[in-house]
Amino acid sequence: MNARLLLSFFLLSTTPLLAQFRYTPERPQPGDVVSFTYTPNAMLASETTIEGRYVRYGSPLVMRLSQPETATAVRVGNSVIGEVKVPKKDVAGFLMAFQSKAKPALIDHNNTHFYPILLHTADGNVQPHATGGQASVMVRTAFPYAMKIKPDWAWTVGQYERELQQHPTTRPLYWADLILAKMRQAESGPATSAPAGTRASARGGATKRAPAGRAPSPVNFRQTALTDIATYLDSQKPAPSPADLTTAAQLYDQLNEPKLAQQTRDRIKTVDPAGDAAQKARAEAVRAEPDLGRKLTAFSSFTQAFPTSAYRAVLVSSVAEAYFKPGQFKELVHFLTAQPVTATDPALLLSFAQQMAEEGRGLPQAEWIANRAIAVFRQVPAPRNSGQDRVAQIRAAQAALGHALEQQNRLLPALTAYREAATSLTPDQTDVRTNERTWLCAQRASRADSVLPFIESVVREGRATPRLRSSLIEWQTPRLGGAAQATTYLRTLEADYRADRRAELAEQFVNQPAPGFTLTTLDGKTVSLAGLRGKVVVLDFWATWCGPCVASFPAMRQARDYFKNDPNVQFLFVNTREGGPVSRVQNFVARQPYTGVIPLDLNQRVSDAYGVQGIPTKVIIDPKGRVRYRSIGYSGNAEATADELTLVIEALKEM
Repeated sequence: MNARLLLSFFLLSTTPLLAQFRYTPERPQPGDVVSFTYTPNAMLASETTIEGRYVRYGSPLVMRLSQPETATAVRVGNSVIGEVKVPKKDVAGFLMAFQSKAKPALIDHNNTHFYPILLHTADGNVQPHATGGQASVMVRTAFPYAMKIKPDWAWTVGQYERELQQHPTTRPLYWADLILAKMRQAESGPATSAPAGTRASARGGATKRAPAGRAPSPVNFRQTALTDIATYLDSQKPAPSPADLTTAAQLYDQLNEPKLAQQTRDRIKTVDPAGDAAQKARAEAVRAEPDLGRKLTAFSSFTQAFPTSAYRAVLVSSVAEAYFKPGQFKELVHFLTAQPVTATDPALLLSFAQQMAEEGRGLPQAEWIANRAIAVFRQVPAPRNSGQDRVAQIRAAQAALGHALEQQNRLLPALTAYREAATSLTPDQTDVRTNERTWLCAQRASRADSVLPFIESVVREGRATPRLRSSLIEWQTPRLGGAAQATTYLRTLEADYRADRRAELAEQFVNQPAPGFTLTTLDGKTVSLAGLRGKVVVLDFWATWCGPCVASFPAMRQARDYFKNDPNVQFLFVNTREGGPVSRVQNFVARQPYTGVIPLDLNQRVSDAYGVQGIPTKVIIDPKGRVRYRSIGYSGNAEATADELTLVIEALKEM
């Protein structure tokens, strides 16, 4: 260890309120294991468990790899000792911070600059990017924000400038980031100096901190930035690269110079008319074209000019969406048939098939698109880091295929597709809507007996919709000798599941007196809570302008239909907070496939009495006139909502 580094450690050790940080080997190289020792400052001195949080960094080209990680570390006396394994490539150093595990808000980030570990070459020199990469962490990663700091832009600019002094050949990689850092420095205003003291040096010790410089004013720097961009582009002989021009255009965009940005993008076509930047510029023009005819012409021209372009898949999706939105499904299929499988986004196809099948539109084309999606899912691997599960996507496409086939009355192929969608799944993993459709399709195809064991298994696991359960009771009624026997059969199947769910829901039950009310319904009748004594009453507070209210109607219909033959359950869809004439409610209801009792809470007295803070709000009252359950909002899952409501209602009926 050299004398200067030792001295820096001694400077720290004489001031107990300051942290000290050191590591070995003194000049680590790629592939090494670096051991570090950190002695906490006053803020972390009393913390039992301290974690080392760090990012590795390198050239701007690899900063996408700079994700926060946690170093293995243990407390030994007054210090924390740990180590990090240095990758063999794409790394020039690390920046570390130290954080209390028990109190995550306590973070030592070394006055916003973090603690650096710089990598060296085999001959002992600091690697290229070891200094500039520290600035790149501030500009290109979320690590500063994860560690709850605002970057010191004056320091960031200084690190970039030192990198360019040390390694002038790196300027093509840093010039734009340096300008961007200066822009942010100007936007943040004059820099302020950190508290007096020392901070960690680039070698893991400490040095006196120089006062931060004053940032240029935004007005002055705007012209300076424009000059810097032009100067750099002019310095590139014989001409700037397409990448440089693309970056310059982005900087002009940030400086609100659209003409300069467009002029710079136009230069790309001249510099490299067949390169990636030119392809990207033309692809963006195709995507932005709103007219379908002109979009198709531009797409054809693009594919002729760049038949193997990586942007083709994006443009295929853009054209496909342009066909899909106005419902030109035949033309959509004709277009997709001519496209290579590898240029087709199967996830987009799946969304098309699902929506078309749900809406009952273009069913032959929905069938073709679902089959195409399945084929592409099987042939094309999921993109890296996309989180896509190909097996699950194939199952979803098979379910959409079954739905499209069933609506075309091709029942046996539909049933096959539905069953394939559940292949290799345990009953508790199945999709409730697909289970419902499988059962209803099997009944229509006179194949109910063939799927009954499967249906019974999913019912046992609670993967059945209210409609499936009602249909199963109806189907079993003549076979088991009556509705009572069929109901008992269903209750036996789902006894364990319902017991578990009821226990969970019981923890959410309330027990409050239900305020009385008398309201006029939309059809001119009168309904009162007193007149419903002895029944389970479900109040659904809603308004026509409330999107989540309307979205929850399918769930409410499922729950209501489940109890349609039960005289001891009453659903009231209380229109409240409408803010408009009754005719608006009448017109809305006339357009909906929706029937039910709709009381009008014109002065909001009932919703206020029930403490409704937002809509939709659902309140369930037991037969004794006590509020036992309430929920606000809508999850978006109709089946889960309907299932929860039916379980609550049945539990209250039995209490």
